[in-house]
Amino acid sequence: MEEDKEKSDDFTDYHGSIGDVMNQVLQCTDSLADAIVKSEEYRAYNEAKEAIHGNTELAIRLNEYRLRSFQLQSYTDTEDYFDELDMLEQEFADMKKDEKVMDFLAAELKLCKMIQEINMTIVKLVDLELKF
Repeated sequence: MEEDKEKSDDFTDYHGSIGDVMNQVLQCTDSLADAIVKSEEYRAYNEAKEAIHGNTELAIRLNEYRLRSFQLQSYTDTEDYFDELDMLEQEFADMKKDEKVMDFLAAELKLCKMIQEINMTIVKLVDLELKF
């Protein structure tokens, strides 16, 4: 806190009364991020990522697959979704025979699921009014 800044009861003023609580939340956030980075899921993800990045052509193709797969997940037309998914899988079937690719995709999925679980835990506990 700045020395000449007066404490405030305004909840939007982090220099005021909520400052200590915010500092505690930020410290916990740092601890959580550190735990994620030290996790087996993150270690496996980084190892798999490094194995892929040794082959530039494979890395580019894998990233194209990941991007298109991600875009497809937000597709709203259910009938077209399955057709598009089948086409995507056929197009990249040869790439997915590579053990390094499958190791990377599995490691990425595990890490994403862990982060998703963390987010869901927080969302369940924090009652934000999101109905507008």
